[in-house]
Amino acid sequence: MNLVFLIILISFFIFLYFLYYLCRDDFVIIRKDIKMEKIFNMAFLTAFVSLFFARFFYVLFNPLHQFLSPLGFLAFPYFPGLSLIGTIIGGSFFIYIYSSFKKMPIGKMFDLFTLSFIGVLPIGFLGTFILLFGKTTLLFNIIFITSVFLPLCFIKIIYPFSSKGEIKDGSLSLIFLLLFSFLYFITKLFIDIKNFSFLNLENITLLIILFSSTILLLNQEIVDKFLIKK
Repeated sequence: MNLVFLIILISFFIFLYFLYYLCRDDFVIIRKDIKMEKIFNMAFLTAFVSLFFARFFYVLFNPLHQFLSPLGFLAFPYFPGLSLIGTIIGGSFFIYIYSSFKKMPIGKMFDLFTLSFIGVLPIGFLGTFILLFGKTTLLFNIIFITSVFLPLCFIKIIYPFSSKGEIKDGSLSLIFLLLFSFLYFITKLFIDIKNFSFLNLENITLLIILFSSTILLLNQEIVDKFLIKK
């Protein structure tokens, strides 16, 4: 299972390329004179934090005895299991803290990291699909297919609004969180509707992400703009 590390490394380096490509001509990044070195330092730290949270949330959602020891928790190539939900929560939390501490534009950094993450998602899923020889769950396959079309949707439809300033910095990331949590939740619901439980910890987490991102997006794009006009 050491190939897991290879998939993560390949995905991360492609993520860095996407991040560099987006940042090099970004008006806000240039105007604030934020060096690529500073952004890449943030990217490496975010990757480590995201990996930890991916494992932590997987263990939280699947509290099996082999995960409860420190060795079982850390040796994920031998006891595999990472949570995409945990990756997103951990990464988002760290980006907010780090950007605030370093006085970087929080909304803009969220959007740049989110776009780069969306771009690399299909590659990560494809690597995992190959590693498992196609023996994946229906939920995985549906999310995999969705991840292929997600970058096209954001690049062609949502990103132009963000780059032109028609939506605020950070709104693109909130739209992603909203769509991701909604699609993930609905897919889980309809795949196993008979045994579906709203009290499942993973489902509760998805609903929290869905409602919080929706409220924040409405507040940022509707309430704030209304108050400005007033």
